[in-house]
Amino acid sequence: MEKVSIVIPVYNVEEYLQYSVGSLRQQTYSNIEIILVDDGSTDRSGEICDQYAQEDDRIRVFHVENGGQSRARNIGVQQASSDWIMFLDADDYYNTKAVEYLVALKDQYAVDLVVTSIVEVRDHQTDLIAGDLPLEDSKKLDRHAALLHMFYGNSVGTHPGGKLYKKEILLQYPYPEGMIYEDLAIAYEHIAACKEIAVGSQHLYKYYRRAGSTVNSKYSDRLLNFYKAMEWNRAYVERDYPDDPEMKKAVNTRYVFNGLHVVHAMLGSHMYDQVNKIRKEYRRYWKDILINSHITRKNKLKYLLLLLSPHLYQKVRAKLG
Repeated sequence: MEKVSIVIPVYNVEEYLQYSVGSLRQQTYSNIEIILVDDGSTDRSGEICDQYAQEDDRIRVFHVENGGQSRARNIGVQQASSDWIMFLDADDYYNTKAVEYLVALKDQYAVDLVVTSIVEVRDHQTDLIAGDLPLEDSKKLDRHAALLHMFYGNSVGTHPGGKLYKKEILLQYPYPEGMIYEDLAIAYEHIAACKEIAVGSQHLYKYYRRAGSTVNSKYSDRLLNFYKAMEWNRAYVERDYPDDPEMKKAVNTRYVFNGLHVVHAMLGSHMYDQVNKIRKEYRRYWKDILINSHITRKNKLKYLLLLLSPHLYQKVRAKLG
């Protein structure tokens, strides 16, 4: 039974650690180490981490100066004693059979990266305990197919949750520090480092959405990091697939649809000049989107509404979902 290291960046999450760490301590796969990187917390998070380490010898704690989530993840990877890495955000949690399931897929397909999906929950006790988890619905994708799945947002996401990585991939391609959307910026390299990946059908990573919370509803210049991350992805595609129209269409599609949350925040802040600049840019990709079987009718409608009228787009966006 190979050891698996699970890295949790910790920053001012004292009320949630019982759920994230608790879900790992209950894993059916016992040969794990839990690495808690206290990123300069100013609440009781660091103290709680130390308490957990005293209770469970599988838990290791590192207290570092505040440097952001990417740096905390990278430190955790560097300190890991195993060859296999998972990640967990401190306010999320895993189903109790998550590690067992990911390791089983890794062994079945002999790959260096295993991917499963994330599901949003509003309760930390939702679907914590798993029954049998069949492997039959899983699959193996080659590098090219996996990247297309990532860009189209199908079964391969960019968030590190719900994944099992060979450690050497993360050492070779660490998370870029000092930016948001760091997951989007580096996920391509993690997948491209693998000849093949395994994709599981189970949703074992639980992303906790706090009741009443709104994500990116207010504009911040930090949101522009999304476009920076997408420029990285375009550069990757140009480097690796310069003559592949299918891959270029896929990255352009990701650029448009993932950027809609930035547009929505700009509209909410009445930044119409900036939105019009983005609309002008988005018009370049109409063929990639409207003549594309990977794009749903609903998303094509969103795209058309934005091009026709930002005000109309803003009105119907919530109804479209």
